[in-house]
Amino acid sequence: MPDNTNYVTVHDTACTNTNPDSCVVVQIAANLLSWEIPDNKYGDKLPMIPSASRVQHGKILYHVPIKATVKSRGGAPLSGRSLTVKSNRSNDTVRVSGPTDSSGCALVVLESREPGDVTLTVTDGDITAVPLRVTLKEAWYESGFHITHYIIADEHDARGPMVQAPGVCGSHRQDFLYGAGGVPMQGTGETLDGRFVRYDGGGGGWHNNAHGHPDILNNPAQARLSETDAAHGRFGDVVANRSIAVDPTVIPGRSRVYIASSDGGRVVGERSADDTGGGIRGAHIDHFSGPGSAASRTWQASGGRLAKCAG
Repeated sequence: MPDNTNYVTVHDTACTNTNPDSCVVVQIAANLLSWEIPDNKYGDKLPMIPSASRVQHGKILYHVPIKATVKSRGGAPLSGRSLTVKSNRSNDTVRVSGPTDSSGCALVVLESREPGDVTLTVTDGDITAVPLRVTLKEAWYESGFHITHYIIADEHDARGPMVQAPGVCGSHRQDFLYGAGGVPMQGTGETLDGRFVRYDGGGGGWHNNAHGHPDILNNPAQARLSETDAAHGRFGDVVANRSIAVDPTVIPGRSRVYIASSDGGRVVGERSADDTGGGIRGAHIDHFSGPGSAASRTWQASGGRLAKCAG
């Protein structure tokens, strides 16, 4: 039967017995509620992660605004109507902005740190509403991010004499092992034959050149270097054009992050939060581009740093 001012279509199932006079009674409340999840600023209905929220126990805060509209079965909006909305999960928070407005609308806000499926129901006895099912998985960050990039040292960029260092097999360029453009400054470097060298401290600080800029360690013989199987981040190995460094109070470690400019004109793509950094605080992501000047040139050719992006 089509909806009109007197009837509303209800889809449900029921069991009856075999008695000829048996019947099923379906009670419909006098008022009807409809749900709508408005588009976010990125043009879809994914949850947002509020700018002021911080990661707790490795979990982000999902924020979902929902428009609830209440009308009588005759179609007239009900203003000034209070609603009680509950989630099927105990750790979710559901807030209703207040009584419905003159259009019969009220804003319902769902917030949760638990991914997965959520079902919202209206518990008011005089309102009929189909439960709203929401899946919390992917989400947009409300604030834009500043995107920079970082590299590890590349021995191909070095020009110094070949020397040997304790803890490192073979001979390598001196400025790669001890210079300001080499392993001590970048933390890790890739050798000419594709191995990795890590700086473990020492060396007496930096000697400055005639322009006042660091050029080489004061005491290279005191520097501690070792070979390693990869470039390591805080949460896992860092891989060129796959890994990023983040502030773990904003983006959980090991999470997958999709990076694009706010206008959609440039897409960096999906990356893994494998590392942190002393200068990475708040809405700042540092993209790992690989070893040396070649990686820097590739990053610049792709557009370089982004002042504001979605993640």
